[in-house]
Amino acid sequence: MSTEPAADAPKGFPFVTAGAALGVLFAFLALTVVAYRSPGALDPAPDGAKAGEPPVDAAAKASEIRARNEAALNGVGAKMPLREAHGKLLGALKGPNDALPFPRPEAPSPPPAKKDEPKKDEKAKQ
Repeated sequence: MSTEPAADAPKGFPFVTAGAALGVLFAFLALTVVAYRSPGALDPAPDGAKAGEPPVDAAAKASEIRARNEAALNGVGAKMPLREAHGKLLGALKGPNDALPFPRPEAPSPPPAKKDEPKKDEKAKQ
């Protein structure tokens, strides 16, 4: 075994690699400064809405979302309305011991009843 370096190993300082790394660093810094100083496209408009769009009323938007959710639950675009699917699923159960095919949270069990036993005094035994 020889501890000598390989004959084709590069010798000297890697000027090209160091120059490329510094070039990328300064390009990143320059682009960061340009992005910081330029007006952003993602910044909200001064009045809070885009130009040409009326301001959105929060109550109107909430009622629209509520109406879409209710329509989805009632079966618009679904194979079967929610009430009908629930009735069909419950009708498929054969007995009281059958369970639904999906997990259901169990009701908390009541704590065990305490027995009213008189406490024995240990001092009385002595």
